Amino acid sequence: MGLRTAHRRARLAAAATGITLLAAGCGGATTSTTGDAAGAATTCDPKAVGPGVTDKEILLGTTMPLTGSAAAGGLGTKEGQEAFYSKLNKEGGVQGRTIKLTVLDDAYDPSQAQKQMRQLVERDKIFAVSGGEGTPNFLGVVPYLKRQKVPAIAPYAPSDTLGNMTNPDVFMATVDYIQEFDLLTGYVLKQGPAKKVALVGVAGNVGDNAKAGMEKALAGKGVELLYIPETPGTTDFTPIASQLKQSGADWVFLILTNADTGGLLQAVSRIGYTPKTAAWAGMSDDSYIKEFGALSQNMIVALETASLASSNPKVQQFVRDFKAETGQEPTKFNQLGWVQAQLTTEALKRAKGLSRGCLVEALESVSGFETGILPPVTWGKDDRAGVDAVGIGQIKGDKLVVLEETTSSGK
Repeated sequence: MGLRTAHRRARLAAAATGITLLAAGCGGATTSTTGDAAGAATTCDPKAVGPGVTDKEILLGTTMPLTGSAAAGGLGTKEGQEAFYSKLNKEGGVQGRTIKLTVLDDAYDPSQAQKQMRQLVERDKIFAVSGGEGTPNFLGVVPYLKRQKVPAIAPYAPSDTLGNMTNPDVFMATVDYIQEFDLLTGYVLKQGPAKKVALVGVAGNVGDNAKAGMEKALAGKGVELLYIPETPGTTDFTPIASQLKQSGADWVFLILTNADTGGLLQAVSRIGYTPKTAAWAGMSDDSYIKEFGALSQNMIVALETASLASSNPKVQQFVRDFKAETGQEPTKFNQLGWVQAQLTTEALKRAKGLSRGCLVEALESVSGFETGILPPVTWGKDDRAGVDAVGIGQIKGDKLVVLEETTSSGK
């Protein structure tokens, strides 16, 4: 079927100043990188050495939700990164050094993420942030990373506040939820007429972005939208389920944690409400389908990564490598963690030196980089978006069926 591609160039061109996922330098670090007005490292001194770098090791770190309602995504992403770096270290590492990765639990809580990131930067002296998972928690540390000039690479934190030149040290590798839900809603509308749709989303930037994307797709269509914000970790979804049923929405769109999505669908089922459903890409994860697939039949989901059953040789190699390292079949979040580590390693390989300025320069040189898991990744002097595509899938039985592949239009 056709491609679902989100074009970001015009919006990126309009954004004149940077984002914070790849910063450069913290207190006490031996680095000669310099910054521009927005705080981006712009100078690469091959002789300089950043914090967390020794003759034998490069220290990287990140925070993720390892406990709480969002733990499935964090644990899966952590496993993916650890598997990649384990394989890399067995093969000799990068730039003659092994990688040591420290992942701390932020429980999907911005305040906890701030505390943990301070520990990583100020006590552990990490060189850079390698990936991460969760939007509210990561957005909570962006101002701190910007002040401290700490590079961060490919966090899974889809937000319209990232991936542009407001924070030039943040290099994204996913589209934001505005684009994701614009395309997801557009696909749903093509399946048949709808008078009213509803969205239940994590309160704050996540839900607001999804709502904005839906509004964009619904403009001029005469379809009413009900938005219900949700607090992660909600224990009783009956009130939300009842509000949805009373609304009479034909479709219910969801952007909640895996556990909360399952909890809401259980509540909806108990009261006898049977709307059609559509959801963010997290619902394409095998761990979600195994636990809540029976409640999610025919759910339309956005796709950000390639199908694990893809014929792409790079995807097939990833599946073999992950199984060899872990002894288990990979999931979507394992894919995300693996590719986060892969992109971080690619930048380290390209870097002329192990200073943060050289790392930023190396990241800006990435163009059309093929992981197989993501669409080709491209960054540049004025480009922090990384990718520009969303695919579409559907939960059928205990499987995810790909309806439209996640493929880039080419940047």
